[in-house]
Amino acid sequence: MNKIKTILAEDHTDSLEIITTFIEGHPSFDIVATSCDGEDLITQVIKYNPDLIIADINMPKLNGMEAVKKCKKIKSDLKVIFLTGYDEYAVEAFAESAVDYLVKPIDFSRLYEALDKAKSSLFQSSEQIGNSSKKLKIKNNNIIHLISMDDIFFIEKQGKKCIIHLKDKTIETNENLMDIKNRLDNNFYISHRSNIVNLNKISYIVQDYETYLAFFEGLDKGAHISKLKIKELEEKVTNIE
Repeated sequence: MNKIKTILAEDHTDSLEIITTFIEGHPSFDIVATSCDGEDLITQVIKYNPDLIIADINMPKLNGMEAVKKCKKIKSDLKVIFLTGYDEYAVEAFAESAVDYLVKPIDFSRLYEALDKAKSSLFQSSEQIGNSSKKLKIKNNNIIHLISMDDIFFIEKQGKKCIIHLKDKTIETNENLMDIKNRLDNNFYISHRSNIVNLNKISYIVQDYETYLAFFEGLDKGAHISKLKIKELEEKVTNIE
């Protein structure tokens, strides 16, 4: 398993530096960004697509609890460890499926314990993906489609519907885009808030003003790529084995 991409959100500079140094000493975790307020945390999640957030609840602009709720709408399988000076948020934290909840001052043995919990949870998730069927089950009215993942070029959200683009046809569903993403394998990537692309199918990428478009061999229509996602997508495409 690759290093766990982690974003640390903490508005106290001293605590941010200490916790960052501590986590960087753990061989399984890589801090890809830090944030000092809840709004910036959301921006960093969109940009870096992390596996784990470690977030202080009491932050300016938008508190950590509300920021995490918004982040999980972007990436529903995101793991979260909450930090706080109070224990009054514990019930709400675990309602958000938090991996753990740490009360300040932080006991670093407890932080290590929380990190190990996050690692185990992510490892189990990756095992489930690896062992899952290569068929995607999609419901459309009274029809259940069993679609080979290798046949999917990209999936786009259009209003309340999702459109699955195959070589010779499209399939519509009222299912949520993120619910579909959670059933796909690791070859699929959220390239834009309304698009999921099959990395194996991308032939070329074109810049289109403030965004980018991915095109696929044998398909006329392109998929949108956010300018915040283009660098990571290019890295993923070039590193496909």
